[in-house]
Amino acid sequence: MKPRLLVSIIAGIALVIAGAAVIVLAANQPPSRANETYYPRPTRPPGVPPPCESTIEITFATDAEMNKAAPELENDTRFYNPSFVTQAQNYERLKRTFANQPEVLKLLRPESVPAVASLMVSYSGPQSSVLNELRNSYGPANVADPCAVPGSSSRPVPTTAVTR
Repeated sequence: MKPRLLVSIIAGIALVIAGAAVIVLAANQPPSRANETYYPRPTRPPGVPPPCESTIEITFATDAEMNKAAPELENDTRFYNPSFVTQAQNYERLKRTFANQPEVLKLLRPESVPAVASLMVSYSGPQSSVLNELRNSYGPANVADPCAVPGSSSRPVPTTAVTR
């Protein structure tokens, strides 16, 4: 065979393989989506704080108080996915959290740890009215406002000891 004929046969085979590869790759592309189906990332101006969470935590002194309130909280349509943590479960969680801080573990007692009910708010009205109703319903319990800013300090406080 002549070298020119061999080169043209190889070039033709290469073109056929390249064309087949282009067809296969084009056929396996995901379908194109319109721009309006993409969800934009929410942005906010730098001076505006992020929105507060929509989870309300109620701390009860005893498991009995929490168990008494649990059925009513589970049936309340303003909340979804309620979760309840007993004193013993909360104590075990805190033991794991403070495992590397023995001075805190010495102060921690199972009877002093509260039982906690966490409620995700599905209510679209003002959250302050929900908090006030919960505080009126569960007087001795502590209903934490998820949007409250600690008023004791105007600057961040380090969580670990700073050595200089």
